[in-house]
Amino acid sequence: MHPSPMTLTTSTLDSVIVIWHVAVNNGDGATAAAACTEDVVIGDLEGEIAGRAVMQRWVESAGVRLMPRDCYDVPGGIVVAQDALPRTDGSGEPQMVYSAFGLRNGSISSIHRFATLEEARSFPLAA
Repeated sequence: MHPSPMTLTTSTLDSVIVIWHVAVNNGDGATAAAACTEDVVIGDLEGEIAGRAVMQRWVESAGVRLMPRDCYDVPGGIVVAQDALPRTDGSGEPQMVYSAFGLRNGSISSIHRFATLEEARSFPLAA
C-alpha cells in the first residue's frame, strides 16, 4: 500500500523538481516550463523534443498526476520513482514510472521517462 497520494519526500528532492511536480499535478504548464531551462529536453522511448513551449503544452495536455515515491542521485541529476495516475479522476491502479531529471544552474535541463529504475539510472544525463 502506498502512502497518501499527496505525500512528498522533499528532503532529498531538489526544490525545482518539487515545484515541477506540483505544477504538473495541477496542469500548470507555465509554472512547469518556468522550472526548466529554455532548451529543456523531454524524452521517452519514442524520441526527444525540446523547449519550454513543448514542456508547457505537454503539461497542459498530459492529464497525469505524478507522485514521487523515491529518488536516487545520479551524475548530472536525479532519478525519481513516481506513481502515475490520470489527473481527471485519479482512479485506477498507479503505474510506476521512472524519470531521469538533468539539472543545470538550478533548473531542469532534461527529463527522460523510463519503465525501469535500472534504465533510468544508467541513462547519461548531460548538464
